[in-house]
Amino acid sequence: MIELLLFLTGLLVATICSLVGLGGGIFIVPILVLGFGLKTQHAIGISLLMMTFTTVSATIAYARQKRVNYKVGVLLDVFDVPGAIFGAFVTTLLSSNILAGLFGCLLIIISIHIIKKNKNDGEDVISCGGFNLSKRAICLCLLTSFVSGFVAGMLGAGGGTIDMIAMVLVLGMSPYIATGTSEFGMALTNTAALIPHIFLGNVVLQMAVPITIGAVIGAQLGPSISRRMKVATLRKILGAVLIVVGIRMLATLFTSV
Repeated sequence: MIELLLFLTGLLVATICSLVGLGGGIFIVPILVLGFGLKTQHAIGISLLMMTFTTVSATIAYARQKRVNYKVGVLLDVFDVPGAIFGAFVTTLLSSNILAGLFGCLLIIISIHIIKKNKNDGEDVISCGGFNLSKRAICLCLLTSFVSGFVAGMLGAGGGTIDMIAMVLVLGMSPYIATGTSEFGMALTNTAALIPHIFLGNVVLQMAVPITIGAVIGAQLGPSISRRMKVATLRKILGAVLIVVGIRMLATLFTSV
């Protein structure tokens, strides 16, 4: 029964998150902590395993739709590895409650970003080949790369959202292309962040496998649905839900759960 619930959770979360360009960890980590009673460190490890397979699956789907800017995606990956490794080992220095509180802060920040998104998301289409990188843009991509890797390694999620914010708000890239590029960039970030968590024993396979299988399937459904659906309303709903979850996670700083 638990395996079925995990499978359905992965399927639903990956479908919605790949649809709007978010990382599944922003939902999976609090669900595993609050719903299944796992330690935050274990929830992060499972989240990273799931997202590694999910982002590869979603990247393939978006690549078929020609919605991935590979140059930007590669730049956003350059410093992911050192950032992710540093972030992962920070988890060994902090308690589960502190990590959960930090994750709650991240969720609230992400939710505000989602709610403020342009209403024309998904309609503003710019070809991948039409985006030029200046020296300033390249430097910003490299800085974003380290920060997103650090966040993904420390909290198990959020790296792709940081990439999305940088691409859309700083670089001025179309959200339609940024979504696919973010999935491509997260693939390496999540892989780099996952490796140290495996050695730290944070990946519980009996729970990670069913949720990952469901997520891989969902990551194919999201991009397909996004071609026929306006994302603005769904982003606002996600933002509202994330605020509630973020507040609940912040509450763990003052409670035992």
